[in-house]
Amino acid sequence: MEEKQNLTNEQLEAALSSSRSKATVFKIVTYGGALAAICTFAIGLIPIAIICLILALVGGYQLAKNTEKIKKLLSENIVSSVLSEVFDDVEYNAFGRISDKTLESAGMVFPFSHESMRGSDYVKGTYKGLNVELSDVELIHVTDYYDEELEQWKQTEEKVFQGQWLVCDFGKELVGEVHLSEGGRKLRKQHKNNSVEMENAAFNDRFLVTAENAEEAYYILTPHMMEYILSMAGKSGGDVYLSFLRGGKLHIAVQTGKDFFELGKSAAKVDELRQKFLRELHWFTDIIDELRVEETLYKKENDV
Repeated sequence: MEEKQNLTNEQLEAALSSSRSKATVFKIVTYGGALAAICTFAIGLIPIAIICLILALVGGYQLAKNTEKIKKLLSENIVSSVLSEVFDDVEYNAFGRISDKTLESAGMVFPFSHESMRGSDYVKGTYKGLNVELSDVELIHVTDYYDEELEQWKQTEEKVFQGQWLVCDFGKELVGEVHLSEGGRKLRKQHKNNSVEMENAAFNDRFLVTAENAEEAYYILTPHMMEYILSMAGKSGGDVYLSFLRGGKLHIAVQTGKDFFELGKSAAKVDELRQKFLRELHWFTDIIDELRVEETLYKKENDV
């Protein structure tokens, strides 16, 4: 097992900058080699095509290893300490994710279908006494087709969702089960039997609300809460989906098109990365702070 790398800020910034430069080179080799292999194969230069293909495979392998190295550097030197600032009793697995069973239990209403799930950057801990789980999630739509030339069935994969998913357990029963989905009026025809029209035109334009009955939606989505969700959705950088489950759990999925705790295009400066990661986390925890004090959200003990 490799030992944890405890680096100074200067050493970490140098290591991240070096790895980023290598990533650029590996991408050029990978994609350039693949393109060259296709072109040379098309004109009959088979030996050269094979060499180009080998270069592309080697570049792809090195790119994957380099990506893993960057993730490890960030995890050990920045992410763990940032998470400890936000959560208590926190556990972090850079290559883990929320389980399929938990994700499926949300009953999210998406405008697409998916058959498989992937993810990373799994976080588990408590926030102000509430149990939370958080991770990157990818939802994959798989299509089967028959290749007549090869006379066999094949599959294609399409990534229909990439972003972050949070699960928060409020520890007490909610007044109902309500789902919010991006798409608003576009999705309403598909869910006309259980969709709920809210008394906020902007909210209806952006979100489809589905519930077992309208009363439950009105209790959970108060006028103040709808305005707050609209405000936070505007800052999310992507499509937002929420599920309020009767058992007391809240699911929030944000289709950002990227992973958590990424170096991305940001400068490889430790302080800037720390602030970036904190902002990403606080987007979710701010919603929890707002919801945990909404009394209309929870079922009263004398409710039947």
